[in-house]
Amino acid sequence: MKQDSTTIKLLTPGKDKAAEHLWQQLSQHALEPNPFFSSSFVNAFNAHKANGSIKLLLALDPSGTKALAVMPVVMVRRGLLFKLPSTLAGDYGPLGTLLLSEEATPATLSKLLETACNLSWTKTLILPFHGTGGPVYKCLESVLSAHGWKYQVSSEEDRAFQLSGREGRADFDALKKRSSWKGAFKNQRRLEKEGSLSFTMLETSDDIQAGLEDFLKLEAAGWKGKQGTALLSRAPDAAFTRELVSKSGEADNIRIGQLRLDDKLIAANILLREQGRIFGWKTTFDESFAKFSPGQLLIYFSTQKLLRDPAFSGADSLSTPDNQMANKAWTSRFPYATLFISKGPIARFAMWEAQAGARAKLALKSKIKKLLGRK
Repeated sequence: MKQDSTTIKLLTPGKDKAAEHLWQQLSQHALEPNPFFSSSFVNAFNAHKANGSIKLLLALDPSGTKALAVMPVVMVRRGLLFKLPSTLAGDYGPLGTLLLSEEATPATLSKLLETACNLSWTKTLILPFHGTGGPVYKCLESVLSAHGWKYQVSSEEDRAFQLSGREGRADFDALKKRSSWKGAFKNQRRLEKEGSLSFTMLETSDDIQAGLEDFLKLEAAGWKGKQGTALLSRAPDAAFTRELVSKSGEADNIRIGQLRLDDKLIAANILLREQGRIFGWKTTFDESFAKFSPGQLLIYFSTQKLLRDPAFSGADSLSTPDNQMANKAWTSRFPYATLFISKGPIARFAMWEAQAGARAKLALKSKIKKLLGRK
């Protein structure tokens, strides 16, 4: 049997310029896009939010001139006993689909997973928020079944997604005729009686920088600012966001939608972009206009704009499965799950303990949200 000659490098993000270049190339051409595994996101998060704790696993072809797979990893404690390696997917980036080249072999992927598992003596790896409907997951399933891995799939959910092309336009046109949108159009007419209502999608680097500051101020003026969870409420969050938007803007991977009444900004969203796919990262609105549902109107105008872009390849809401606003606007679904992967004598116990800890933390988080009156 021919031995796999893939090289797996364990790197600190941002410290190896040659590796960074290969990483960026893979992000642009991976089987499935994931902006949260891009160098722009990972480097900014590592510098300002993770205290330099992220490690990057980079799989290179035999020549060392092409990246075949990328996996940013952090050590997390899901349960009480073990600290386990996990891909960088969570509240700030709820998508953990691996960056995988179409040239990556099953042996390459297996070697990458084994290297990640070996970061813990339990030899157990967590893949949160991994997409389950695309080619990367099919590769994963095949490798895990064929190479003797123990694995469990949990937290299987799906969220709102907007298709592109003719099918996406047909879905959206049909949606506009539904009774659930009559109220939104009524609110649009009411707003237009108050002043000049306009929507703009910011695309150039200079416009995006100014638009980001407008977004941050609007968010801080609302309930998130009062609760201390707005991006401007904590210096690391603000620094991380500014660096992410700046770097992504340079690569043409950010869009900011703005809904204005006359000159007043009443709603805004930050959209990440990778390989033509849009990811609805952050949204905010002026709460004094809440009765007009500006967030729903913002999604409507944003979707109209996106569907006119020939490079648009779909939009992931990044919302929770029960998010009513996203579900009203985008009726297709993006499925995802958390995978626990392991080898070794205590594999099953380590996976069970991690899952039990994750369920307990999720239940606690849900109780806190209810106490705060937030869904």
